[in-house]
Amino acid sequence: MELFELLEQIRKRPGMYLLSNHSIERLQSFLDGYYFCKASLGIPDTKQDEQWSLFKKWLYQKYSIKTSQSWAQIIQFFSNDECEALHLFFELWDEFRRKSSDSPLKV
Repeated sequence: MELFELLEQIRKRPGMYLLSNHSIERLQSFLDGYYFCKASLGIPDTKQDEQWSLFKKWLYQKYSIKTSQSWAQIIQFFSNDECEALHLFFELWDEFRRKSSDSPLKV
C-alpha cells in the first residue's frame, strides 16, 4: 500500500491504525514506523514519498516555522488538543494536495 492510500485509510478508520487515541502524535509514530520499515527493507522512495517530503516543507513555510519542530508538533501547536490536531492534519494535507495539483509547488 502506498502512502496516499494509507493516509486515506487512516482518515476513514483512525482507531484501527492509531488505536483508541486519535492523536497527531500517534499518526507521526505510525508514519515514522512506516518509513523505518521501508528503509529497513531497502524499498526505494516513490513519487508519493517525495510529495510527503514536500508537504512537510510546505507546512514549515505556511506557518513561517524556522525551528526544528516536527510537522506533528507544528500542527499540535495550532490546535486545541490531539484529536483536533489530527483533523487539522487532514485539512492541511488536502489543502497541500489541491495546491500541488493546481501548479508545481515551489518549496
